[in-house]
Amino acid sequence: MSVKERRQNDLEQPLVSQQAMAQLFRGELSRSDTWRTRLDTTTNWALTTTAAVISFGFATPESSHVTFLVGIWMVVSFLLIEARRYRYYDLWNRRVRLLEDGWWAPMLRREPVDPDALRELAVEMSRPQIQLSLGSAIATRLNRAYGPILIVLMVTWFFKVYSHPRPPRDFNDFVERAHVAWIPGPVVMGSLLIITLAAGYLFIASFFIRAPLGELRTRPRGRRAAMWETFYRPYAIQRRKRPRRATSNRPTQPRSTPPFDH
Repeated sequence: MSVKERRQNDLEQPLVSQQAMAQLFRGELSRSDTWRTRLDTTTNWALTTTAAVISFGFATPESSHVTFLVGIWMVVSFLLIEARRYRYYDLWNRRVRLLEDGWWAPMLRREPVDPDALRELAVEMSRPQIQLSLGSAIATRLNRAYGPILIVLMVTWFFKVYSHPRPPRDFNDFVERAHVAWIPGPVVMGSLLIITLAAGYLFIASFFIRAPLGELRTRPRGRRAAMWETFYRPYAIQRRKRPRRATSNRPTQPRSTPPFDH
């Protein structure tokens, strides 16, 4: 073999076997599952903190409403930590979806692989970069878990300030009750109002922005069916309609499906 032929063979692209792709898919799936477990851990911390705050806050009439403010601050901190973790989870989960969409799904359909998806996967592997913004991550986690938790804490804080030790005489009395040490009540009320407006805006925006690549999506349906099924079947999937067979007098012979290539 000449030197020129050897150089050409060295420049040839190596063949990608199915075993190599299976190992790559297994590794990316394991990494994605690890970051998903970290998300569940932070959510469990937030739920445990909320339960403890409500228990201690309503234990006695003399307990201060500052307990609920500390709980809100801790849940917001957990939300920011989980949003950061969710951005890393989205990075690894994006690779899994590219492998499923570009390699495994075409193989199951007996079609050629998607070169665009594999090219994007190669770019992600050569230069990993976080694709999801912090605002989108916070909005997604508010939609999934932290929105109801913050609503419960805000409502319980309101009832604590309103009902203990007695109902307020007027609105000014209610605002004065919200004070914390040397911090006046209007400042505390204004801070909670800003947090509520920001969380409400991100929560509502999460229904209109495009979901991340790894998030589940419902299949396209009619508007009535989509609105009705979101209440009791949020991930409902329509059954596929089988094509009708043409009736004819000729006897039909069953087609033999070709086996998978090994």
